[in-house]
Amino acid sequence: MARTASPIVPYAIAMVAGVLAWDLVRLLGGRQEAWDDPNYWLIGYPLMLIAAFVLGLGFRERPWRWAVAIVATQAAWSLFLALAADGVPNLLPLGLIMFALLGVPCIGAAYVGKWIGDRVPT
Repeated sequence: MARTASPIVPYAIAMVAGVLAWDLVRLLGGRQEAWDDPNYWLIGYPLMLIAAFVLGLGFRERPWRWAVAIVATQAAWSLFLALAADGVPNLLPLGLIMFALLGVPCIGAAYVGKWIGDRVPT
């Protein structure tokens, strides 16, 4: 009977990547929300895309879940920080839509990683 790999490690990597991409830019830029800083689009978002690609490459079964984990963790982390600082953000629905849109290219990157991983001989 074949043993399947536990998804705990890739989920943990995805969650760390989501929080790291948000907090690294937020703390370096000194802004409350990371995507208000241009470095989010130069550092944070590419980090998310690379993490989704690498996770899709290494863990090829249902790669969309790694991208969703990255973006969902980042959304939850940003909501937690906003609640801690100001209470309920008034643009929460718009922020959630933005996170959903940011997740689409991450899902694509994860599937590209899967596609390459399926074609590279092991």
